[in-house]
Amino acid sequence: SPIGAVLGLALNTMTRAFEFQADAFAVKLGKAEELKSGLLKISISNLASFHVDPFYHAFHNSHPTLVERLRTIDEESRKKKVD
Repeated sequence: SPIGAVLGLALNTMTRAFEFQADAFAVKLGKAEELKSGLLKISISNLASFHVDPFYHAFHNSHPTLVERLRTIDEESRKKKVD
């Protein structure tokens, strides 16, 4: 249903935002490399796809892609070093 699709998109967007917040917290605690290593291991063991269509991903996945998360972790790590 259209309402279900809109609600699903909203919930997936909110869940991905929470995942990014959790990753930023891990970086703040100095665990960026451990987090990246763990995410890579999980993605490999789950046979996750590294290249996902953004439109499909927005509607069907509640977690950010591995590439998005690794990029954001690196950005947060650089910010932490500057501060």
